Amino acid sequence: MTKKLRFSLILIYCLAISCLFVPFIKQVLIIYRTQNVSIQTSETIRAAKDVPLEAVQPPDLSDVLEFKQRQSFDSTGQIVIPGIEISLPLFSGVVNDQLLVGAGTLFPERNPEKQNMVVIGHHLGQNNLLFGKLLDVAVGDAIYLEYQNQFYQYRVNQTQTIQQTELHVLENRSKAEITLITCDKPTHTEQRFVVKGRLVTPVKGIKHKAMQQRRLIETKNQQRNLTYCIVVMLLFLVSLVIGIRIITKISK
Repeated sequence: MTKKLRFSLILIYCLAISCLFVPFIKQVLIIYRTQNVSIQTSETIRAAKDVPLEAVQPPDLSDVLEFKQRQSFDSTGQIVIPGIEISLPLFSGVVNDQLLVGAGTLFPERNPEKQNMVVIGHHLGQNNLLFGKLLDVAVGDAIYLEYQNQFYQYRVNQTQTIQQTELHVLENRSKAEITLITCDKPTHTEQRFVVKGRLVTPVKGIKHKAMQQRRLIETKNQQRNLTYCIVVMLLFLVSLVIGIRIITKISK
């Protein structure tokens, strides 16, 4: 086998492996590029642009590469779901960069004590990243919402998968509830997974409990994400090395 043919086979193999690892590399890049962002709590609610539900799709690799490191974000609070170990900052509106860091409120002007709080986040296929575990939530699970320095507790009472055009879940039915929405799979899709929760009577010590759960979850997820990044990159490099060695050996 000529050197030119050997080089071509190695190049094709490297491209094939790279394509295979693209979804995992995208997850690693999100973890790496968002780890040094600065998040400050703000009591000011910015007016949010109307965003169609179908417009909220998993980010492409180009979106991740365009994300600027060491950005500063203003959050309106935090969403914590202890049962599935989710803890994310909450932002006003739905903005691409913000959704790589946390979750967005579709109607930030609504009152959690009286209205339907709609929260949207990405599901990217990695459990410890963003809303990756939301599909594992169960009826009865607790949801803690910190919003403008106030703490609220909800209890999950419904989960369902809907078409992205079914906008009734966004409606304000003049009752205190929370609606969490993510894609039903980590690729472009026309379906959404929806979690509904109802506000429960204020519990004594809710702030302390929510903050404690938040710290525990964030520490665990940081460790898990670091391990995940190391494993993905090692597997990628090992796959390249082994493949290249095999091609080189059989082509002699």
